[in-house]
Amino acid sequence: MGFRTLSLTVSTLSILSAEVSVFGAGDLDSPSPYGLTQSERKILENRESIEDVSKETGKLERRVEELQNGIETLQELVQTIGQQNNEHRIKIANLVEDLRQNHLVTEISYKEIKENIDKTQTQVKKQEVETKKSLNEKIKESFAEVNKALKEQNGRLVEIEKGLSKDFDEVDKKIATIGQTLEKINSQYVTQKQLDFIVGEFNSFKETVISEFEKLSKGRDDYYDFSKHSNVEIFEEGKKNIELGKYQEAIKFFSYLITQHYRPATDNFYIGESYYFTGNYEQAISHYKESVAIYDKSSFMPALLLHSGVSLEKINDVEQAKSFYSVLVSQYGDSVEAKRAKEFLDKLNKQ
Repeated sequence: MGFRTLSLTVSTLSILSAEVSVFGAGDLDSPSPYGLTQSERKILENRESIEDVSKETGKLERRVEELQNGIETLQELVQTIGQQNNEHRIKIANLVEDLRQNHLVTEISYKEIKENIDKTQTQVKKQEVETKKSLNEKIKESFAEVNKALKEQNGRLVEIEKGLSKDFDEVDKKIATIGQTLEKINSQYVTQKQLDFIVGEFNSFKETVISEFEKLSKGRDDYYDFSKHSNVEIFEEGKKNIELGKYQEAIKFFSYLITQHYRPATDNFYIGESYYFTGNYEQAISHYKESVAIYDKSSFMPALLLHSGVSLEKINDVEQAKSFYSVLVSQYGDSVEAKRAKEFLDKLNKQ
């Protein structure tokens, strides 16, 4: 991840605004990806299978290259032996002929020498044939081994292809189902006048239901009518809910303020805090990230950095957690949060 090579002396904005390197949810290139959708998990599984096959294929290619080098070496050896045998035969023949011409050997001796030479030549040829035969058998065995491994790899690729085909078949079935639904809708098509009447009736019914629910809601003790309060009042009420530990209520208040574009950086921070204190750390990280992306000079930055580090540590992303603690200590060294971050960092470094 990006934080492993990140300089801790850069500004907080440059560190926290890089979404992928800081908040790694959904990052398929991460060594330990988290927050993946079902489709992303399927892609990751297929990619890992293909990578395994590629590695095995690379090993086989190297094995084939080694075999080819060995075969070439053996062939050169056989050729050298053959050349040496020819040279020896020529030298012996020349020597015997020289002895004969100079009458240093008798006809009988010459005949015996020639028989020995012929016998030796026969043995050499036999040995040469056996060497070539052995070489051919080794070549056949080696290529049989490679072919077997290639067949196994091909089988794995076929299995992967079957898995992908199955996924595509499921998609085709869903598309077919949607098509049937559309055909059914078309077969039950109504005129514009009928449609307007139905919509009108539905809207009337909806307004009635909403009205009744509003009456019921207003009778509840915890009902809060946002339309009758200013954004400032709603903001203070949200903070009060956090102080009282009513985190789900606080999320409603700050989510409403975001729709009103009122202090969105702070709203996201408090929503992140609500998720943090209820143990929903991935959601907390998401809102901390959104807060920093909007504004990174807020007074709550030390708390945001500390809780981001703790959240990352909780979801086992220890390296990124260390980076947050280090940035907090570097940028806000005099804060209470920085002192706690230093304790957490020292503990992680000792593990």
